[in-house]
Amino acid sequence: MDPELSRVLFTSIELFLQFGVKSVNMDQIASSCGISKKTLYKHVKNKEDLLEKAFEQAVVFMKSELEEAIASAEGNAIDQLFAMERFAEVHMRDDKDRLLHQLEHYYPSIANGMKVKREDIVFAVTKRNLERGIREGLYREDLQVDHIALLYYGHILAVHEGVISNEHIKLDQLRKTSLRYHIRGIASASGLAYLNQLIATQ
Repeated sequence: MDPELSRVLFTSIELFLQFGVKSVNMDQIASSCGISKKTLYKHVKNKEDLLEKAFEQAVVFMKSELEEAIASAEGNAIDQLFAMERFAEVHMRDDKDRLLHQLEHYYPSIANGMKVKREDIVFAVTKRNLERGIREGLYREDLQVDHIALLYYGHILAVHEGVISNEHIKLDQLRKTSLRYHIRGIASASGLAYLNQLIATQ
């Protein structure tokens, strides 16, 4: 990717996070990037085109960081799931949620495209984790991998987007409970023993 375009997209995301999708205009973006509007329009057709390119780049960056977090996790498939959960704590922040909700309201087609790509990424890494856990003997062999991967993604969204919520339970606590609930549902006897060992040391 052109370095100047990359800088424009990164700066745009930062501005959208800080001020909101609707409030930020092309003048602000050009000024923050230290370029003219004429130069900006060499890279993008209009604000909607900029939004689409910026969030496509954000999804690519998220995938790269998630893959890196998984690859750097030591241990087995269950350890990888905990690494994925730590990643979610950092990258599924409230400010990013608000940004996605704004996209849904003002630019629904871009929001829908981003959701589909995010689902594809989480589905793929979850499926790989399930297959690895089965090979390691930590997950049950009778699992329907595609079904579980899809259900797990839905579970993540339900917890994170407030479909499942309670004002007396903190989100990070609910995430941890959700992860343990997921593992207990798929684990073999060996997997359950390993999970209990992890919980005891936390």
